Amino acid sequence: MIDPFEVLGLAPGASDEQVRDAYRELARRYSDAGSMPDPARMREIDTAYDEIILGRTGNGGTSYSEPTYTYTVPNDLGDIRAKIKSGKIDDAETLLDGVPVSNRTAEWYYLKGTVQHRRGWLEEAARNFEQATRLEPSNAEYARAYNSINSDRSGGYRTERGTSGKSGCSGCDICSGLLCADCCCECMGGDLIRCC
Repeated sequence: MIDPFEVLGLAPGASDEQVRDAYRELARRYSDAGSMPDPARMREIDTAYDEIILGRTGNGGTSYSEPTYTYTVPNDLGDIRAKIKSGKIDDAETLLDGVPVSNRTAEWYYLKGTVQHRRGWLEEAARNFEQATRLEPSNAEYARAYNSINSDRSGGYRTERGTSGKSGCSGCDICSGLLCADCCCECMGGDLIRCC
């Protein structure tokens, strides 16, 4: 049996945070789409991470013993939802990253997108919300999240009436913004738009 700490390049007494950091770094390296992914190495890294983090009792570190944990596909990702709701984004992301790719459901993609959205990573969040919607097109929660993120990514500008679906900023929006900025400057004793 390979020591999971050795797989992650850590000393046996490593903290949960050190384990998470090592896992993330190795996961980026071996699953990066820009380079040649190594699925066998990723399975080894995932297994080592599961054995350490999910095999521990409580928050403190314990020494390594033969793993007693067997990964099962969760029917409900309610624990991860609760962590997101309570603001424990790092913990939620760690648990999400520990789910093997073959076991990732529409809810997994939705929750991963939620974590990324909370971090401000709109492009990544949009991709995950889109995947969740694609896997479960009838789920209103996923559709709302996907539509909302697309609105956030486009800057939230309204679609102009009478145009054939074009959206964006109009000349009126620019003028209104300039007038507002000029008023603010004048209140502070300056002048943005000088008149004759």
